[in-house]
Amino acid sequence: MIRIFEAKHQHNSASIMNNSMNTTMSTNGNSPIYDSGDNAWMLTATTLVLLMTPALAFFYGGMVDRKNVLNQLFLSFICMGIVIVQWVLFGFSFAFGPPVSEGFGSFDWAVLRFGEIQNSYYSPTYPLLTFCMYQATFAVITPALISGAIVGRMKMIPYMIFVLIWSTVCYDPMAHWVWGSNGWLKTLGALDFAGGTVVHIFSGVSGLVASTILGKRHDYDPRSTTAHNLPFTILGTCLLWVGWNGFNAGSANAASGIAALALVNTNVAAASALVTWVVIDAARGHIAVSGACTGSIVGLVAITPACGFVQPGWGLLIGIIGAIIVYCLLLLKRYMRFDDTLDVAVVHGGISGAFMTGLFAQKMVNPGGADGAFYGHPAQLWYQIAAILTAVDKYQN
Repeated sequence: MIRIFEAKHQHNSASIMNNSMNTTMSTNGNSPIYDSGDNAWMLTATTLVLLMTPALAFFYGGMVDRKNVLNQLFLSFICMGIVIVQWVLFGFSFAFGPPVSEGFGSFDWAVLRFGEIQNSYYSPTYPLLTFCMYQATFAVITPALISGAIVGRMKMIPYMIFVLIWSTVCYDPMAHWVWGSNGWLKTLGALDFAGGTVVHIFSGVSGLVASTILGKRHDYDPRSTTAHNLPFTILGTCLLWVGWNGFNAGSANAASGIAALALVNTNVAAASALVTWVVIDAARGHIAVSGACTGSIVGLVAITPACGFVQPGWGLLIGIIGAIIVYCLLLLKRYMRFDDTLDVAVVHGGISGAFMTGLFAQKMVNPGGADGAFYGHPAQLWYQIAAILTAVDKYQN
């Protein structure tokens, strides 16, 4: 997401100065100049991404046993409280504050002491406070994703403590490594436009590890289907799909052509994955509504790291490949020796999308990105693998 900032900033600086219709400035001559279009879009994207957490609660809530539905809804909802408080106190500063090294931010921006300022790197055309809140919504939904793997097996107080510690020790450093101004994975060259590594791979691996540590449910049956309220799941899926447009297109950090590209790829991949899943179901003799919902989510997860770096044709293919891979893995679930309640590790893992970013990325599409292996830069694939392995290894350690 951050890699496009520098290439875009030069263009934005000129357009801001020459287009008074799209700028706002305080009467104080020393105040920064804001592009009202960019700021409005980022505020809208922030709202869309925040909507995804209650949408996730409904998506998960419809798939669990009736006895666990309120517990599952609250596991997602409580993240909106804990993580936002943590983010304002020190989380944002730790992830994006003035860095002390390539691995860590600092506490210089604790309690958001920077005020209403611009930052030439993170928010070149709008207030840093807007960027802060936009990133907060990512930090909120990531531990909420993990809750789907452990529902029904963890009491509320230990879960709340886990969310606070995990957000501080795991999520914040990873966000800095991938998106920070001097993060080591960003410096290496790894591409993650909107959170395929930071959000999806990280939450998937974390859910797998947490479910393994907690052990299986006492009534666990890998062949059973526990979904009790599919209308909840369909509602959650539709709201997640809508919110994902802010998740991916907002990561362009401006109301720009790159945002349009990310928006198109997001919907193309979700649609192709949905159709692919339904076709496979039909070929096997039964179309499941819950499977169709899962298919669209798989497409959205797969395209997330690549949405601002690939052409829409590749976005279509990424959705298809992602759906086929996850469908096959879920068929093998009965042979797996862990109890991931809602298949978070498989559905939200995102590894295939991060890998395919290294294949299909094209600098012609986004000058702030890089060419992938299919465009004469095979080293990009290794950068993506390094990011994937880092996300996997960080939580296991």
